[in-house]
Amino acid sequence: MADSDLDSLYDTSLKARMIRFARRVINTRYLFIALILHVVALAIFGGKVIFEAVAAKGLFESEGEIFVAGPPGGGPPPPPPPPPSGEQSLDIKVQKPTRIVTQISTPKVSTEFNLPPPQLPTIMNPALEVKVDEGARERLAKAEAARWGQMRSFHEAGVEGGGGKRGATGSKRTTQAKFKCYVVQYHGGDWDSNFGVTDGTRWYGNCIYNLMLQIGRWTQGRVKADLIPQALALGDSEWLEKVKPPFVFMTGHKDFRLTDKEVENLRQYLMLGGALWVDNSLPGRRSRFDLALRREMKKVLPDRDFEPIAPSHPLFSSYFQFTAPPPGMNFYDEPVEVVKIGGEVAVVYTLNAYSDLWETGLTDKDAIDLGFDWSVKNNQRYYRSGPHFNRGGYQRGIFFRNNTQEGVVRAYQFGINITIYLLTRFQDKFMTLPRGAG
Repeated sequence: MADSDLDSLYDTSLKARMIRFARRVINTRYLFIALILHVVALAIFGGKVIFEAVAAKGLFESEGEIFVAGPPGGGPPPPPPPPPSGEQSLDIKVQKPTRIVTQISTPKVSTEFNLPPPQLPTIMNPALEVKVDEGARERLAKAEAARWGQMRSFHEAGVEGGGGKRGATGSKRTTQAKFKCYVVQYHGGDWDSNFGVTDGTRWYGNCIYNLMLQIGRWTQGRVKADLIPQALALGDSEWLEKVKPPFVFMTGHKDFRLTDKEVENLRQYLMLGGALWVDNSLPGRRSRFDLALRREMKKVLPDRDFEPIAPSHPLFSSYFQFTAPPPGMNFYDEPVEVVKIGGEVAVVYTLNAYSDLWETGLTDKDAIDLGFDWSVKNNQRYYRSGPHFNRGGYQRGIFFRNNTQEGVVRAYQFGINITIYLLTRFQDKFMTLPRGAG
């Protein structure tokens, strides 16, 4: 900078100050020019519409008309102002959401019976409508009826009722049924633990033989089973097609493990409509047999569990009237447990060793039979009172309690209740279906 310029900074006269101001303005010419341009642009375009807003169609979620609050004094809202001349008005339309109709197909009918109606999915949005196939209910009803017909045909195949009719006839004290009772022969364990001995004409100490003999007496022959107990090999599939028993009996007091084939056959038998009656010969919960049975039944029916039944269940009044299960061997009084398929009993499990008490025979007067028979063939004496009744109940270091006349009779009475129930458990449902269905 020249010395004359420096000198002028110290000049405080009005002229010098004006000169310095003019120089500053000139030095800020770019700001000055930009300001001038903005003023000119504002003057030219201030009254013009640069762009028009356009609403996206269909994005409003509200239904119906849109209302705007009126003036504080009430009354209708003022009309909208007219659009400026020469300009196009913007017409905003509100689109209502489209109702959605959902078609729900009917699920495939399960192999189980007595299924509840299919549950439709819950629709949370009330704006949605669900259309159900009108014929779905009818198809399900027909499928269920056909399923019941197939089960009835299987269930009745091995039973002859009054007048030679297929299946048990009558109910409770009027029940008529002729059938064969089969004892399950399974792998391992001691499936024949309460089978006793035979001289070829009669069984001694055989639980099923004595039970069926007593049932025949009490019903005056209306309910009659083949008194020669039939052992049924669970691993053989032929019995499913040819024998078709209404129920099978199973007992034991040792640990056991079913083979894969036995598991498969038992599952198929239960699904077809058969029933399994299990009596624990080693009474009580968590015995060797009890643990084995629960473990193996989980293989047969993995999604099913044992559940106790109340005294209001038909089993407790099917012949004699019970308010609770009677005490079994050694006064065990565990509840009766069942496994259900489709809401119906498929497995009955008694934990109180009633089969041990049935080894003791009764006379036609319902007294313990203390007599014996001499077998010429075997050159041996056989007692009808069985192996557990030994004039005081003490045998080989084991004390058997409740093996009295009252205890044995009550066990037999409960045995006939279970037998009648298993023979007639489908009757109420069968009455609504034509004979021979399925």
